[in-house]
Amino acid sequence: MDAAALYLTYEVLYPAGSFGPQDEVWLRDRLLHTLHLMEGQPGVTLNRLGTSRAERMGAYRMVENEDVSFQRLLEPAAQTVGKAVAQGLAGEVALCVHDRTEVELSHLSMSGVGQVGNPVCQGFFVQTALVVQTDGAAFGVLGACTWERPAAQRGKAKSRKQRPFEQKESVLWWRALVEAEERVGEPGRLLHIIDAEGDIFELLSRATGEGFQLLVRAGQDRRVEGEGGKLWATLEGLPVVGSRPLHVSAQPARADRVARTARDATLSLRYAPLTLLPPGRQGGQPVRVWGVLVREEAPPQGQKAVEWLLLSNAPIESEEAAWGAVTAYQKRWGIEELHKALKTGCRLEGRQHEAREHLENLLALTLLTSVKLLRLRTLSRTLPDEPADAVLAPAEVQVLQAMAPQLSPRMPLQGALTLRQALLLIAALGGYMANPQKRPPGWLVLWRGYERLRDYVAGFSLAQFLSAAPPPA
Repeated sequence: MDAAALYLTYEVLYPAGSFGPQDEVWLRDRLLHTLHLMEGQPGVTLNRLGTSRAERMGAYRMVENEDVSFQRLLEPAAQTVGKAVAQGLAGEVALCVHDRTEVELSHLSMSGVGQVGNPVCQGFFVQTALVVQTDGAAFGVLGACTWERPAAQRGKAKSRKQRPFEQKESVLWWRALVEAEERVGEPGRLLHIIDAEGDIFELLSRATGEGFQLLVRAGQDRRVEGEGGKLWATLEGLPVVGSRPLHVSAQPARADRVARTARDATLSLRYAPLTLLPPGRQGGQPVRVWGVLVREEAPPQGQKAVEWLLLSNAPIESEEAAWGAVTAYQKRWGIEELHKALKTGCRLEGRQHEAREHLENLLALTLLTSVKLLRLRTLSRTLPDEPADAVLAPAEVQVLQAMAPQLSPRMPLQGALTLRQALLLIAALGGYMANPQKRPPGWLVLWRGYERLRDYVAGFSLAQFLSAAPPPA
C-alpha cells in the first residue's frame, strides 16, 4: 500500500485475491469496472450505465448475482481501510464516525423491508462507520450494516428499557465499534464519534472497559456523582475557562425547528472529569468520563443557542484538549454528507430494484464512490497545491486543462494542474459561480460537475480512438 497516496483507489481497496480463486476474475474485474463507471455517472440507473450494452449487463449480473451480497462486496474494502489506519495513513489517531440513516422505499413493492419514519413508510436502515482524518477529509468506509424494523415493534418503545442490551437496536452501535477495532487491530488508532443517539450507558461502559476511545454527544441528563447530581447542572456550575469563535452556517426551517441564520458565534467552554452513575433500573458500575460543555452565551434574538455537551472516556486534562474534542466532534458532519450523497447524488431511493438484496449490493458500491468525491473536496482545501493527477485520472486532468480558459478565464495555469484548481473547474462545470473565498463549492455542485466531466472525458476518448483508427475502405 502506497503511504504517499492521497486516497485509496478501487484497485487498492480490492487487492488481488479479495474474493478467492473461483470468483476472483469475474467478480473483482467486473466490480472494479462498474465502480469506475459509477464514479463518472453516480446518479444514473444501471440500464444507462456506461456506453455499451455489455457494460450495463455486466453491472446488472453482478448486482443481481445470488452469490454476491452487501457484506461480501464491502468486506475487502473495509479490511483494506482498517490496514491503512493501522499503518497510520489516516493519521496518528483517525476519527471513526458512526451514524444511521433510513432508506425510504415506499414507492416499491419490495419484500424484506420494515417501517421507517411514520407507519406508512417502508424501507430499511443503514449504519455506517466512516473513517475521517483530523483535517475533515473522508478516508474510507470501515464498516456498514443494514437492518429493518418490523412494524410489530411500533408502540413498544416503553418496554425497551426492560429488555437486555443484546436484544435492543442499541447493540448495533457496540458491534460497529468492535468490528472497526478488529479491522484496525492496533489499539489507540481510532477515536469513535457518535451523535446523541449513541448516548447509551452500556456503550460507554463497555467501550471504557475494552479501552476503546469514545466521544459522544450527550442526549440525556444523566446522574453524576457530586453535589449537582445531574450532568448539565454540574457542568453549568463550573466557571468558563475559555472562548472561541465559530461560524454557524444557515439552516432552513423544518417542522421541528425554526430557520437558522448564518452568523459568527462565540462559544464558551467548561470541562471537568465526571463519574456517571448507572441507571437505577440497570445496575452496574459507575463510569469515569470527561465532560465538555460549549455554549453560545448570547445568541441573536429568536435563534436557538449553539450548545454541545460532549462525553469522552479519553483524558481531557487541559483547555487545549477540550477544544480538541470539540473540533473532533465537528468533523462528524462528514458522515451526514456521505449519507446525503447516497440519497441525493447517487439517488439510491429512486432505484427500481425489486429485491432488497440487489439494492443493498448497489448500496455497497455507492458508499465507495461517494467517499472519493467528498475526499476530493476536502483535500482541495487542506492540500490545495498537490497535483490533481494524484486523485484524478490523466484524461480528466487533460480535459480540465483544455477547458480551463472557457470555464475560468481568470485562473492562472502555470505548470501542473493543482487539486484546488481542478476542484474549482469541476465546480464550474456543475454551475458554481460564487466567490470561493467567501463560499466554497459544496459537494452537490461538485457532483453535477463531475458527472459532466466524465461525459467530456468519454467524448475526448472517442475522439482519440477515431483519430487513431484507419480510414474506411
